[in-house]
Amino acid sequence: MFVTRQGLPAYDQLKSSQQGQMIEVRARDGTELFNLGPSYGKWMPLGEVPKVMQDAMTSVEDRRFYSHFGVDPVGIVRSLWVRVQSGHWRQGGSTITQQLARNLFLNNSKTATRKFNEMIYALALESKFSKQQILELYLNKVYFGGGAYGVDAASRKFFGHTASSLNLPEAAIIAGLVKAPSNYAPTADQKAALDRAAVVLQTMKDAGTLSDSEIAATDLKSMKFAPEGGQNA
Repeated sequence: MFVTRQGLPAYDQLKSSQQGQMIEVRARDGTELFNLGPSYGKWMPLGEVPKVMQDAMTSVEDRRFYSHFGVDPVGIVRSLWVRVQSGHWRQGGSTITQQLARNLFLNNSKTATRKFNEMIYALALESKFSKQQILELYLNKVYFGGGAYGVDAASRKFFGHTASSLNLPEAAIIAGLVKAPSNYAPTADQKAALDRAAVVLQTMKDAGTLSDSEIAATDLKSMKFAPEGGQNA
């Protein structure tokens, strides 16, 4: 792990790396017409990401994020128990830090070697960077579907505004996308996105980041999504 930690890029290098190139097409007067390829939006410092977005993400993807050391033994045991009960894998047990490690340095192959390397990188990331830095990287790097990488690109894509003004129902929808972006993205299936957001809200309640009254006041059915091309708003 020490060798892996020494080989990690600096934080600014990790911030600047992207998974692909977005091509913008503009009119002669410079007006943006449309773009092709992945969208990244604006880099969002953690302090500019609404608390409801942070809480939604940690509640649904890694409830013990602030207490584990990159790998969560409780999550591993839980996923193994589900495996024994169901006969197949239903929960991966990967922490946010492990997901970030996979996103930055590895691939999605389902092998024991990849899982082991994911854990090593997660431990190295936690030893080098703060929880706040890790969550900031994650929120700006993870894929949310519809070609949107990062919370700001997702907010612009699906709601037509920057991530700094995300409200609770919007945050619940975005947080719910990570599990299966192709299935839950509003551009693919709005009903599936809303159903998944309801699960996220309940998960936030179970995690203690949301009250019954806050859930009762959240009307997912009234959600309005941006038209296609909303990422340019």
